Amino acid sequence: MNKISIKHLNKLKKNNIGICSATSYDASFAKFLEDSGVDIILIGDSLGEVVQGNKDTHSVTMENMIYHTMNVARGSKKCFLVADMPKDSYITKGQALRNANKLIGKNMADMVKLEISKEDIKTVEYLIKNDIPVCAHLGIKPQKLSSKKKYKKIGKTIKENNTLINESRLIEKMGCELLILECVHHETANKITSCLSIPVIGIGSGNKCDGQIRVLYDLLGISFNGVPKFFKEHIKSPITNTLKDYVLKTKAIKKCK
Repeated sequence: MNKISIKHLNKLKKNNIGICSATSYDASFAKFLEDSGVDIILIGDSLGEVVQGNKDTHSVTMENMIYHTMNVARGSKKCFLVADMPKDSYITKGQALRNANKLIGKNMADMVKLEISKEDIKTVEYLIKNDIPVCAHLGIKPQKLSSKKKYKKIGKTIKENNTLINESRLIEKMGCELLILECVHHETANKITSCLSIPVIGIGSGNKCDGQIRVLYDLLGISFNGVPKFFKEHIKSPITNTLKDYVLKTKAIKKCK
């Protein structure tokens, strides 16, 4: 299989074939995802929670993202790689471009992802103007939320629905080539997916998006802070069973005297 491109992802959307995405933070799991047939690997700032053991993503730095992006790029040569721009790494246009260039390029990511609000519009336009491929993130934006605040679905009201649809159309018009919707009401997510020509990937946003994305550690049932409520019924954890089996067998071995 050749390296997956945005052109290939657009073709999957056009042909109504689901796009499979998952997070990874290291070479071994990146290769595992690639061998399993995953299309997109997100080097997510979720590493702050599942790798570093923090309660949110706020403490993740550019240095963290560069390090983990390099690791993933070594492990996967075929998946489409998207790297998160961490909190406070794109406050100004100049800062955003400098940091994006550290994540994009040979043996790095193919695209950067930003949690976009109104104040980020000009920054995103500036990145795209300077040939930085951008994935937009709408809906719940963890970088902008307190760790104490509970996530709740967005898009249930007419006002939220219209706002999200308008924002989605705007980011496509600006030149963003991929959109991730987090915790968006399924009917709103469905409308957005239908009205955009770019691929729309959902997490906690129903099953009518062009694809889904999951935190790998959630898929394996080993996330440090637990897994999202919407995901619990899907958990299967052969990795846990394998480790338990290893521990039991090892402890059962009697030492020779």
